[in-house]
Amino acid sequence: MKFRSLFILLLILTFILTPLAALRFAPVDVEANQPDTTTTAPSKVSPTSTATAPKAETVTSTKDFTVRLLRSVSGKTEELPLEDYVLGALAAEMPASNEPEALAAQAVAVRTNALYARNHPDATLAGADLADTAGTHQGYADKTQRQAQWGKDADIYEEKLTKVVADTAGKIVLYKDKPAFAAFHALSCGMTESAANVWGNDLPYLRPVNSAGDTLSPNYAKTIIVPIADFLEKVAQLGGDKNAKELVGKATLTASGTVAGLKLGGKELKGTEIRTAFALPSAAFDLTLTQTEASFACRGYGHGVGLSQFGAQTMAAQGSNWREILAHYYPGTTI
Repeated sequence: MKFRSLFILLLILTFILTPLAALRFAPVDVEANQPDTTTTAPSKVSPTSTATAPKAETVTSTKDFTVRLLRSVSGKTEELPLEDYVLGALAAEMPASNEPEALAAQAVAVRTNALYARNHPDATLAGADLADTAGTHQGYADKTQRQAQWGKDADIYEEKLTKVVADTAGKIVLYKDKPAFAAFHALSCGMTESAANVWGNDLPYLRPVNSAGDTLSPNYAKTIIVPIADFLEKVAQLGGDKNAKELVGKATLTASGTVAGLKLGGKELKGTEIRTAFALPSAAFDLTLTQTEASFACRGYGHGVGLSQFGAQTMAAQGSNWREILAHYYPGTTI
């Protein structure tokens, strides 16, 4: 009876903590440091079946905070001073060549997510707050990795990012006096998406906002071509009928313009499911079929929720400071 109660409790916790499992804060393309083709990235950690989440805390201050970071290579958990962690996460998640104010906004976001993670523990991490892989939560690069990443510019970028982190030290995004879930992504489709449409959790500060500057990115539009045989096979794997008279239905769109739902082979699928299945840059796409191929004309890159990294860079280049950038992408929050 005790085992059954524990099992039910774990299922409930898993449902509640779904957004944390999707802490792929910055699905990025060539404009950032790591590629992403997932919508809600699954954990790459393989916990035992008896793993349980550590007791949730309510941390609201960065004072004396240390980050428990699960290292993907060693499988060990390291405890890092918060600002050291922020420097490594910033280096992994945004190009060091970006505008200082865009980098500052990103630094505050990754710092915020460290506290959010402590308050919303993930059972798969065996006591750690975050993993160091961008595909799981948010990336992290230690000094050796940063030097390899930046090459001849390592000293310049190390100094630049260290100053950015110091200038924003201790600053986090708050919603109702608690650390927010500061989701971020590489590039929106012109308007950011709501957390409710992507992860099912309606967070008031993660709702659509204008990010029209994203359409100016050279990487805004990308077409993915899938051979028709592969497309039909995938439709069948998704539960559709590859011999259906109407293979592709009419898409329903969110207010942001991403695909909310679309029938493939008579099977109603979420746009996020289709994005994952076909490894698309985003769920904002138009699908056309010919006798030989399926063509996905995609806009933007990443899940589209929260701060757009390209949008932040555009705002900074136009004179906005990091506080203004964060206020725009996380409406209703404070610092």
